[in-house]
Amino acid sequence: MAMDGDRWLSAKAAERRARTIYRYRTDAEALRDAWRSGAEDEGWAPEDWWVPGVEAITRALVEGRSAIPAYARLGRERAEAGYGVRVVLDDVRTLHGAMASHGPPPQAVRALVQAWAAVMLAPVRVTVCAGYATAEHLRAGLAEMYHDALPAGLAVLAVEVPDAATGWEALALLLEAGTHIPSVFAAEAPMARTSPERVVALVRDDAAAAIRAMIEHARIVALPTDLPGAANVVARVGEGQD
Repeated sequence: MAMDGDRWLSAKAAERRARTIYRYRTDAEALRDAWRSGAEDEGWAPEDWWVPGVEAITRALVEGRSAIPAYARLGRERAEAGYGVRVVLDDVRTLHGAMASHGPPPQAVRALVQAWAAVMLAPVRVTVCAGYATAEHLRAGLAEMYHDALPAGLAVLAVEVPDAATGWEALALLLEAGTHIPSVFAAEAPMARTSPERVVALVRDDAAAAIRAMIEHARIVALPTDLPGAANVVARVGEGQD
């Protein structure tokens, strides 16, 4: 009897599992189809738009799992296909518009743009702060990165996009500039948003002229050789004081 009971319970459990899988698959397909419809309205061809990362994101969102790895996967796949980061971010916003949400969470965008940059800007290692950085965060971050000595030839760059709609325009502008000016970043390229309109980053000071020619709202300040002084300059520029 116990064996029969176990078999009955296993059958019921299998049925519940099948129903759950079907519901998740159906919901994920519905979300994917809504996303694809919005993407087509934005000019995407269906055969270009679908990649495994699309499936990974929709399944993770529907199943309530962390979608951060899926966003990173999408960032890599779009970069490998040659798409600019602004196009990728616009497409992700289309997804969240279909979900009637306020947009992708900062952690998701951070994972996406870092994965995109790892392909498009290699061998530069881009690191992005997910939230807004304070002056103290900027000082501490620079000191931690260069605890022994500050490399020569660096400058701090602030890009500001007034009336930014999403808070990521300045970062996207900077990243895409990096694809056109290969020498703009040092090997380590930390970036941080200090407001919805402003992003700061460390760049090579010999790329200043090219950056100014490409980015309208850019301020570049050379860094002093001493680390405390450089940290203070980064903090002031990040807050728009320099």
